[in-house]
Amino acid sequence: MNIDQDAVIFAGALAAFVAACLSIVDKFITLKERLSTAHPRKKEAEPVAHRAPAEEAAPRHRAPTKVFQVSAYLLVQEITVVVAAGVLLNYLGLVLSRQLQSILYLDMTGTALAAFLLGPWWGMMVGLLSSSVVNWLLYPEPGAALSIFPWSLVNMTGGVFWGLMARRAWFRKYMRSARGSTIGHVWYLTTFGILGGCIMSIPGAFVGAAVSGQTAFALSPQVAAVLDRFASDWRQVLSDHLQLLFGPTWGKSLGLTFVYWIQNCLWYIPDKTMTAAIALAVLKYGFPLFERELIHGGSSGKPPVDTRMAPLLVGLLYSPSFGHLVTANLYAGAKFWPLWASPWLILIAGYLVLYRRGPSDSSVKQACLARAERYSRVLKPIQEEPVYEFCRRLTLATLIASVLFAVFLPILLVDFSRAAFNFFCVVYGFLLAVHLVSVAISQNLSVARASE
Repeated sequence: MNIDQDAVIFAGALAAFVAACLSIVDKFITLKERLSTAHPRKKEAEPVAHRAPAEEAAPRHRAPTKVFQVSAYLLVQEITVVVAAGVLLNYLGLVLSRQLQSILYLDMTGTALAAFLLGPWWGMMVGLLSSSVVNWLLYPEPGAALSIFPWSLVNMTGGVFWGLMARRAWFRKYMRSARGSTIGHVWYLTTFGILGGCIMSIPGAFVGAAVSGQTAFALSPQVAAVLDRFASDWRQVLSDHLQLLFGPTWGKSLGLTFVYWIQNCLWYIPDKTMTAAIALAVLKYGFPLFERELIHGGSSGKPPVDTRMAPLLVGLLYSPSFGHLVTANLYAGAKFWPLWASPWLILIAGYLVLYRRGPSDSSVKQACLARAERYSRVLKPIQEEPVYEFCRRLTLATLIASVLFAVFLPILLVDFSRAAFNFFCVVYGFLLAVHLVSVAISQNLSVARASE
């Protein structure tokens, strides 16, 4: 199963152009509705002195009667925000690490954020979107398939591990503490960072053996040279001892895998420790309302529990990567197909557990409606302030300008698909960053006003 990157880029550029046009139409319709409802309100407005107290205390929002939900989470209010923030954080961390030649990757910061807020399945989803879609499309050097696809298993493992650990009662207790004790912080970094790095090094070791030790992105040259010397020194020693126990074939393979595991531990422990710390800081400072609703359970005290739809969505997204990994000879051919098939065991097990013990559809829908009503009640007054209307109209103008610029690219360039794709990625990337900042500000203002 070969995936044509140029065809995907052309389809992505076309989809971005269509999405921009639809967004412009939608924003024009929304603006027209706002203007049409604003004039009657001004005409029918009563003097303040004649208003009844009940009218003054009337809520400024309408409780939603129907919501769009995917699995156990709200599509617009929760999934689009958290998944977009996760993918953007992963890409920014990776780009920064490559530019500075750091010993840290930080390409799983968004995966940790999504796993904390939405659970293990959406953590896997963000990891897959980052590694199998975004990084592959935007990878600037040849050999993107070899450098990207195999390491998605590490991202998926991190999403599952962080998501399961974030659903533990002690994590909610740790998050609920106003300041947190030093022991609590050390325990958090040890569990989510050091232990997580060791666990994620397991699939990393097998992937390293499958791709003959080629890493996705190079670390600092000095650090990489030290780790390569370490691996070469210990590989033969371990292989000789293990060959006496398991025979020549298995002994050599186990020795190589064990060396890769130790090598990955030395890479991953500092990286995943810093990743977990940064992700938690982003959650605390950026999305306190999500922390209250998705981790602590809001007024009900019961955090959302996912449905069996979540592992199905992850499996659907993993299918193209799995087909490419199994059929490509550059990943050691069919020898490592059990490695590429291992995520299916997790997905099938998760589906069966959620099928038998998961929440009912009615309870999930009621919980989503209750959260949507709380979001509307606390966020609607803030988002109706003039500065937000200013930014919405600026976004509309930016989208119109981007479409006009993109129209001239086929005229000016022969190979316009890559240029158009990168153009829309930059425009949408900045608009997405601005939108996420506005969401973070709104959530912080809502929590601050509620505490007053």
